[in-house]
Amino acid sequence: MELMQHILWSSLGALALFYALVKFCLGYWKRRGILHVKPKFLWGNISEVVRGKKHVQQLLLYLYESYKGRAPFIGCYVLCKAFLLILDLELVSNILDSNDGYFTSRGLYNNVKVEPLSGNLFQLDGHRWRQLHAQSAPVFAANNLHKLLPQLLKSSRKLQLGLGVRKQELNVSQLLDSYNVESIAKLAYGLSSEDLSEFSLMTRSYWSNWSLWRAYLAMELPILARLVKYQSYERLANDYFYKLVQEQLQQQRKRDRQPLQSFLQLFAATDKSLTDAQIAAQAFGFILAGLQPLNATLGFCLYELALQPELQERTRAEIKRVLKANDGQLTTDGLKQLSYTKQVLNETLRLHTPYPFLLRRATREFELTESVFVIARGNNVVIPVAAIHRDPNIYVEPERFDPERFRPEAVLKRPAMSFLPFGQGLRGCIAKQLAEQQLLIGLVALLEHHKYEPSAETQIPMLYDPSKLLLIPRKDIKLSVQRLEKD
Repeated sequence: MELMQHILWSSLGALALFYALVKFCLGYWKRRGILHVKPKFLWGNISEVVRGKKHVQQLLLYLYESYKGRAPFIGCYVLCKAFLLILDLELVSNILDSNDGYFTSRGLYNNVKVEPLSGNLFQLDGHRWRQLHAQSAPVFAANNLHKLLPQLLKSSRKLQLGLGVRKQELNVSQLLDSYNVESIAKLAYGLSSEDLSEFSLMTRSYWSNWSLWRAYLAMELPILARLVKYQSYERLANDYFYKLVQEQLQQQRKRDRQPLQSFLQLFAATDKSLTDAQIAAQAFGFILAGLQPLNATLGFCLYELALQPELQERTRAEIKRVLKANDGQLTTDGLKQLSYTKQVLNETLRLHTPYPFLLRRATREFELTESVFVIARGNNVVIPVAAIHRDPNIYVEPERFDPERFRPEAVLKRPAMSFLPFGQGLRGCIAKQLAEQQLLIGLVALLEHHKYEPSAETQIPMLYDPSKLLLIPRKDIKLSVQRLEKD
């Protein structure tokens, strides 16, 4: 009997301590006197997101619209973790650009010793990130992208062949995944088209063991996560990508004066040589940060053009004009001439922003100009990119797809930081030019000889998958595709 009473009182004591700890965490913004969204016990402000009722983009848009103009930022909670939601574009500029040295951390979990692939530029922070970023920046120079252009063009020709010659309903999402997987396999890993089956499988399975709760606990308690050797990615895929890079590097080192064919060669030739583990992590970064956003952007773009055939025809006409002026070949100069096509892609990135938010963590205390407020060292910051992109005060009728928004004169009229699909500043996407090139080349191949229309299987209106942090379609995008007769 005494034992049962002891267990009962111990359990009640533990529950009371847990309750007090949660309430203390959820009282952070109140104690600091910061305008904040009232949290729910344990869930914070994301209960509907966790339960799959809302995409995180919908929640951020609601908070942005509800509080914008009342303060430069508000406090909110992801479960029990306190975040600042930035509402003022001038403050966004401070965080991402003019004072980005205060916000060089993302606060993501990594454990390089146990999981070498987590040592990529996307996940690293602090001194290791600074050093790796300085070594990696020259890798993405325009001259290198020019030399690797033929590899992308080969993948795009294969994409074009996959569209067929007869009118058919096509799973566009699957086709685009094949194109981007092959492009990354060639550019980042130096693989040939014949070695893609296992690679493609692993790009779909590396996050199969991902859990929001485990990821949250790893971010909140990184020391404990490292002690228990928590891994973000599925072990089999982890081992595959790491071993693949080692094999490719060994083959590469046996050859003398080989032409530039992949980023592996560029990473291996940095001024202060990277280790094989560091190179493997950077190659994995192409998949982690790039594959799903590239797939989604091209898919959303075709979807919007299928709904507006006049815009589709205008884009195709420019593509044909540029190709004809360059003897049927897509060159670096030709890509620069695709001004309207790039407007179409930018409007896609605005309306269907792959990364609906940016994360930053203050590495030093930051005082807001002409304000009593301070962003404390260690505060986590959320910049609601997708909400900014749908602000009617910046973009008139923001739900309407209109590439004219990105005419040069229209862009100049908008405030800085009103378009952030690749982030900005020190922690902006280091591979932005490569991503834009891959998207443009893919869109040229898709539109040059084929037209797209909605089919009976096309999901209208577009719905996003609420179980994902990125903005990706809830269902695969399916369209009617037909080769143009005059071609």
